[in-house]
Amino acid sequence: MKKIILLITFIGLALTGRGQEASFVVSVPFDTLLIGNQLQVSFKLENGNSQDFTPPIFENFMVVAGPNMSSSMMMTNGVVNQSITYSYFLEAKEVGTFFIPPAKIETEEGDLFTEPLEIIVLPNPDGIIQKAPNRDRMRSFGWDSDFFRMPELRMPTRPKEKEVPKKKKRKTYKL
Repeated sequence: MKKIILLITFIGLALTGRGQEASFVVSVPFDTLLIGNQLQVSFKLENGNSQDFTPPIFENFMVVAGPNMSSSMMMTNGVVNQSITYSYFLEAKEVGTFFIPPAKIETEEGDLFTEPLEIIVLPNPDGIIQKAPNRDRMRSFGWDSDFFRMPELRMPTRPKEKEVPKKKKRKTYKL
């Protein structure tokens, strides 16, 4: 009897892990970009095992950095969620409306594709710098762009001593 219950438990756990469908999506912090700024494009595979990632061809964009890959796995109450993210930092070559074509990833379930993504690039005569919203959120928790610049970890510095002007000696004469 114990063996049957144990067998049913293992089969149930195996089926719950298989019940999650894999998804492959593309995301950007904003879809309108001022020329001269960078855009982070992330391709995320959830609940699937990646075997081969084929990025899109970024025709009207210059790849500044990437691909950067990150992966995570989380188990909550016996449910396993895993994801793999490929990120690129792009800079537009010119002003206009452009499309980022679909990316492709091969999984055990077959090939998955992202949706095409429209990006509008506007002129930037004032040289405005756009910041991604997620970076500001990280800073609100006390993280700075450089970990060692956090106030708690700075080395104490001695205050600079003020230069005191030297007193001139007075000459005294006897009368």
